[in-house]
Amino acid sequence: MRDERKYWLWLSHACGVGSKCAVSLVRAFHNAKEVYKAKEKDLKDCGVHIENKVLARLLRKDTSEEEAILKWCDDSGAQVIVPGDAVYPKSLLSLQDMPMVLYCLGTLPNFDDLFSCAVVGTRTMSEYGKKMACEIGAGLARAGACLISGLALGVDGAAMAAALEEGGITVAVLGCGIDVIYPKQHQSLFEHVKHRGAILTEYAPGVSPNGCNFPIRNRIISGLAQGVCVIEGEMKSGALITARHGLYQGRDVYAVPGRVGDKNSDGANYLLTQGATPVTRAIDIVSRYEFLYPHTLKVGRAAMTQFPVDVDSAVRKHQIAKRGQDKKAVLADRAADQNASRPEKTKKVRKAPILPPLDEPKKPNPINMDALDAADLKVYEAMEPDVPMLPDEIARKGFPLQQVMTSMTMLEIAGAVEAGAGGYFLKRASDIISSREPNPDE
Repeated sequence: MRDERKYWLWLSHACGVGSKCAVSLVRAFHNAKEVYKAKEKDLKDCGVHIENKVLARLLRKDTSEEEAILKWCDDSGAQVIVPGDAVYPKSLLSLQDMPMVLYCLGTLPNFDDLFSCAVVGTRTMSEYGKKMACEIGAGLARAGACLISGLALGVDGAAMAAALEEGGITVAVLGCGIDVIYPKQHQSLFEHVKHRGAILTEYAPGVSPNGCNFPIRNRIISGLAQGVCVIEGEMKSGALITARHGLYQGRDVYAVPGRVGDKNSDGANYLLTQGATPVTRAIDIVSRYEFLYPHTLKVGRAAMTQFPVDVDSAVRKHQIAKRGQDKKAVLADRAADQNASRPEKTKKVRKAPILPPLDEPKKPNPINMDALDAADLKVYEAMEPDVPMLPDEIARKGFPLQQVMTSMTMLEIAGAVEAGAGGYFLKRASDIISSREPNPDE
């Protein structure tokens, strides 16, 4: 199996990270090596939709780059984990877009024996968000749970730092290569996570933290966990994309209630209105899984007193930021996550809506078109009315998959689409009401 790792890397590079096409090809040919050996006719007749540019890459039978990557990983002590390996997380095998390869530093925990929970949220957390992230992260660690998150500034980093202070196991999933520490402020946190758990990514060594990587990365964060807990995040934040991935994957979704009117609270509060379970302490989460992990999950420990270490000092302990760098890092992180959190449009003053006469029936379930931008509208227009569609079906119409996933979030919030079982979306083709004023520049 070790010698066949290069074929999995080759397939990941040919189809692209997060590709459902790669998964379909593996299921059609049974493994990556057989896909590599397949000729053009075999690929065209296998019943899998393959884009022309992907087909061209599949016909390039060259694994020299992959062999060089494997040698670098072996020399650097980085594991290369592929489907079929004993340590490959079983929870990822069922995903329609399961990773073809996982690069790992540290030691992956046995997810079969541990309850794992993803804790995610905004990079620009409030003091309240920092306190809740630390208390929930510490409580999960005390109870014996594994905490999974990104290595981002804000909620992700605070929760991981608190879990480490309590001696917990953590797994960080990166949106860049295994050799790239991002953000730089979390170099110390990176090292602590590596020694108390694992650093994980599906991106090849040397890959920069580009904005489009993070929404795709988030499906692994939720895929490794039994539950996803959101602590602060705007409506367009990556945390909501992680929660959506969790819903598709059948994970439980939790949210910490926030103050109404605060932008950072909008995402979590919205999830609560949609059926997410409200949590204020770690015990609210772990108590639901005690019967599944009786030998490793100690619920009583999660109910201990509040996080005993000073929150600010615990977070700073795992950072190496110099004075004046924090704001720059936050801005850089926002830019890197641009596909998950697009800049807000300039607000316009709109006239008050005119109410219909009493004898005129109101249209049911209006769609709020004001919540959508041009990219969202293009995705909406590409959908077929009253036909359930998967995101990858919409992406084939000429949209990047990450753009489709982001737009689906906004379209559902606006009431323009309805999410159904199995990850399908249904376009609502009627009852559209828009309070937009005509824009002569459009």
